Amino acid sequence: MFRLRDIHRQSRKAAGRHTKAASGLLDSVARNRPVWMVSFAVSQADLSEGLRAAFASTAMLLLGNVLHMPEFSWAAIGAFWTCLADAAGSNRMRFASMSAFALLSTVCGGLTAYASGSGIVAAAGAIFVFSGLGALARIWGSASAQVSILAATACVVMVDRPIHSSGGNLRFLTLYLLGCLFATVLSFTVWRIHPFGASRAAMRSTYSRLADIANDGARLLKRERTGFQEWASHASRFRGQARTAIERTRRALARVPSAKTDRRDTYSALLLALGDSEQIFAYLIAVTDACERGHHRLPNPQRAARVLEAVGEVLSRLARAIADRPWEPSWQQRDRLHSLARRLEIALGESIALRFDVDFSALEPTPIQQASWRSAAVSNFKRGIETLKANASTQSIGARHAVRVAVATTVAFLTVRSLHLPFGYWATMATVLILQPSVGTSWPRSIERAAGSIVGGLLAAAIGLAVHSPIAISLVVFPLVCATMALRPVSYSLFVLFITPTFVLVADFAAPGGAEIAYAIIRLENNVFGCVIALLATFLLWPSREPARFKQRLAEAVAANFNYLAESLGRTKSDELELERLRRAAGLASNNAEEILARLRLEKLDTTDDDRTGSTALALLRRVAGTATRARSTATATTPNARLASWIQSVGKSIEASLAGGPYPRQDEAYPKEGLSLLEADAVNQVVLLRRLLREAGPI
Repeated sequence: MFRLRDIHRQSRKAAGRHTKAASGLLDSVARNRPVWMVSFAVSQADLSEGLRAAFASTAMLLLGNVLHMPEFSWAAIGAFWTCLADAAGSNRMRFASMSAFALLSTVCGGLTAYASGSGIVAAAGAIFVFSGLGALARIWGSASAQVSILAATACVVMVDRPIHSSGGNLRFLTLYLLGCLFATVLSFTVWRIHPFGASRAAMRSTYSRLADIANDGARLLKRERTGFQEWASHASRFRGQARTAIERTRRALARVPSAKTDRRDTYSALLLALGDSEQIFAYLIAVTDACERGHHRLPNPQRAARVLEAVGEVLSRLARAIADRPWEPSWQQRDRLHSLARRLEIALGESIALRFDVDFSALEPTPIQQASWRSAAVSNFKRGIETLKANASTQSIGARHAVRVAVATTVAFLTVRSLHLPFGYWATMATVLILQPSVGTSWPRSIERAAGSIVGGLLAAAIGLAVHSPIAISLVVFPLVCATMALRPVSYSLFVLFITPTFVLVADFAAPGGAEIAYAIIRLENNVFGCVIALLATFLLWPSREPARFKQRLAEAVAANFNYLAESLGRTKSDELELERLRRAAGLASNNAEEILARLRLEKLDTTDDDRTGSTALALLRRVAGTATRARSTATATTPNARLASWIQSVGKSIEASLAGGPYPRQDEAYPKEGLSLLEADAVNQVVLLRRLLREAGPI
């Protein structure tokens, strides 16, 4: 018995080591990914969504195989696209998005197919109208954009299936609608999504991002020499990701219908976990700031690194537990975190408290009260009309984007039709999906699609060497669709990588003949052609670049972070609610400025001196937030320094005025450092460094 127990213990340790190694490898890939790969977050993978889409699509292919009807490939495509159109949120929102897509894509796609049967001019007109309307729907929000752009994609695909006067040509459209309806019914009967599914997944991502902060901090501590740039990159990337994940979770909980929140232990537990995540986030900010400031003065940096790794492991366990069993209290993991926090205080030589006893529920949004179907429809219709009127102008980014998409897609269609390129709809489909409102978002998306198509084409060619029969194609499509949907939130490159062989095999199912390799090559060529058309349209057709508002966002970040620092140093720790509000505002302001700076860099494909200045300024602001959080989190009470707080606010206002166009602050008299604590001296140094940086750099 003891031998079996030892074997079991050793196997668990080995599995833990392998899991940790795999996690470390994925973290390394995420840290070192190319700049054009916008996202790579494995924890956001959704296997349930992947299995649902895979079952719906494969069932249609298998049914077509049984009935000897290759046209069922259209039913598989309809089922897959309907799963893609599923908007997260309440069941009402999900049903509205899926049914709206089924109706719009069938009607608009059928009209496009009829227009294609009438001639190339009518077909081009239909492509122009429907692709433009699909892009225009972006003005009504992300859910509308998701449904409409997929419906436009269906139109550019069905244009290659012209419908003439004979009724027999309608069979593919009927089968397509059947696939859409099958996926919709499947999603609300057999394969229902839990009402808390989205919030549980978002909460898991939040705790995974917090674990990343701890693990990356431990990685930097293990190095003998770690400079400002490494810590600045850590703060910018991991704090930004954690703040984004927390806000995403907050929005997911706010979308839970009020009928599901009353007397629900799961909802209460998720709210508690959200509050804890804010506390843990603040604690990790303070800890990593202490590690950076005293990296070479820590009593035991290696021990601190080991404890931080243990904190990361506990947070990873919490992430899994919250996703799997959110209704169970996590008191044991809380106690473990408290124990590790006490050990970390010794290793750091600084008292930084981890607290879960403060109630911040007043800062959380209340659940949305759902109105009746009729009143909700009337309200949405009125808001939609108002939004449309507001965008009925040549100055509207949404309107210009719609015209840009319509022109580019029509040009791509006319080109492939004139050159008689086989499967030309792949080029027009790439054009529709790549084009974004601004240069900074279209450029990385086109690179990701091209890269994913190349690798996906090679994968399709390899599969084509081994798979030939329709039944084998149906079975291989299952894991490909599952991977496509599950990895869609992780990375657009991975999404394209798996969707490429999926469409190649479905096309081969509709027209068997063992031409998978040829289909893969043709898809690759058409995808590259569509990327080129999209990029040309992005840069030549009324380019919408990132508005010149970085200075405004930087000024807002300076104001928010300096206010947080001043309040943390100048007040007693009695008003924790106000300090928490200021901390969240500072983090969001820094995130907003960093996102705009990143898009500006992508637009210019270069890094200028102004960009470097802005990046350094934002890195210093992250330090300011860390110092403020340390001052707030210090276990031993410190005497409020109202004079220092007033000086910080004064410097912040002068920097704001200079960023708004006024003169840059001159070399003011330095704040006297006599009698200051080390923490207060750090705060003064950071304020002075930021003021000097912006003064010497001049206008940004």
